[in-house]
Amino acid sequence: MSKTIIVNKFGGGILKKDFIPLISKRLKEQLKNGTRPIAVLSAMPGVTDELLAFVAIIRENNTKENVESHIENIKKKHFDIIESIDIDKNQITYLKNDILNSLNKLKDDLNKNKKFDNKLEDKIVSYGERLSTIIMSYYFKKTIPEVETLLAEDIPIITDDNFKNANINYEVSKKNLIEKIKNTKGLVVISGFTGKTKNGEITTLGRGGTDTTACFVGSVLNASKVVLWKDVGGVLSADPRIIKDAKTIPFIDYFEAEEAGKIIHDKAIQYIKINEIPVEVCSIINPKQKTKIGKSSKRTFGAKLVSIKKDLNFILITDENKKLNDLTLLVSQIFNKYKLEITLISNSKYSLQIISDNKNGNLEKACLEIKEKVEEINVTKAVMIFAIGMFEAKDVSTFNDIILKQNADLLISAFYYEDCRRIEAIINTSDTNKVVKAVYKKFIK
Repeated sequence: MSKTIIVNKFGGGILKKDFIPLISKRLKEQLKNGTRPIAVLSAMPGVTDELLAFVAIIRENNTKENVESHIENIKKKHFDIIESIDIDKNQITYLKNDILNSLNKLKDDLNKNKKFDNKLEDKIVSYGERLSTIIMSYYFKKTIPEVETLLAEDIPIITDDNFKNANINYEVSKKNLIEKIKNTKGLVVISGFTGKTKNGEITTLGRGGTDTTACFVGSVLNASKVVLWKDVGGVLSADPRIIKDAKTIPFIDYFEAEEAGKIIHDKAIQYIKINEIPVEVCSIINPKQKTKIGKSSKRTFGAKLVSIKKDLNFILITDENKKLNDLTLLVSQIFNKYKLEITLISNSKYSLQIISDNKNGNLEKACLEIKEKVEEINVTKAVMIFAIGMFEAKDVSTFNDIILKQNADLLISAFYYEDCRRIEAIINTSDTNKVVKAVYKKFIK
């Protein structure tokens, strides 16, 4: 495939009235420069949340009542967007009919399926990207002469049947995508986040799924780059709500991007590594404000960014009468039973220290079950604070000292891993921002 292809990912954060004209402008600039743009789209703002709320109500009440009201809300969100952006007036009626046809299909899917499971949830949630792709394709056609629209399931992007977090079959999907793309011209618009099994069942790719689609497409087509468009300027050295003068980082490598979190998701990174495709995180307002992500070359000592992960739980489990291996196995089995993710686990002679985020709300049940089988269990709210860069061994003690000076409790002392490229600690504090500012001042300023 041509090296002139640029894959562009547009998330829900910029699929808004104020940014949509800029999206079109960036794509037209690429066409004018002789490159071939591909746009990979997320759902419109708030639509996935609306669909997930719809799903949650059905799951909780085991009923499909109020289907009409939820679908009416989804219709209104999309019709409001259609009315707010510059689409050819002669095409608006056709576009609204396309939206209504899709929503009628959604109702049919709900009525046909008596059993509500992850398979049906994926089918429902996938409509967000489907509707977004339809609207944006109509919008692009007003000013871009040739626009081709491809839904991921029509390519098809084939996945396994791990619904809600499906994995792409790379070789089969690669063949399908190349075959579809070779006869297209101009701008190609692809729905992100979704695929389908070999049996034709709709799947979603999990957290950051549109990143995954974009990076898969970039890898398969050997694109010159993948651009992740944002409403902010690239990757910042810290949260600007905490560090007012946080800086745009010019370059981070694949490892740093993975470790930093919220930049590009793990599955997506694996695809761009295959052909070492460059990635840029760009401001849609000012494309010169960007961070490049690529293969590491020269490394220099120092931190590039400081960040935190909130809403964690520190679970301390102690039992002097159990062997450590038996205790670890017991806890792991109970966490698996309740589908709880273990973010971090460490141990001492008679105890386990576990970090979990409790996203599914099952932590209390798991801890009650563990409590019946061990001598003692305590749960404390926790925050992970970490720095990404290149560090020396002495930086670990410095990291601990800074945290303690801010009157924070060190639940798990700082440690580094991956060739001293990440330092992290688990803390409990009433003033997380104060700790972040102190660590930032020492390691970055």
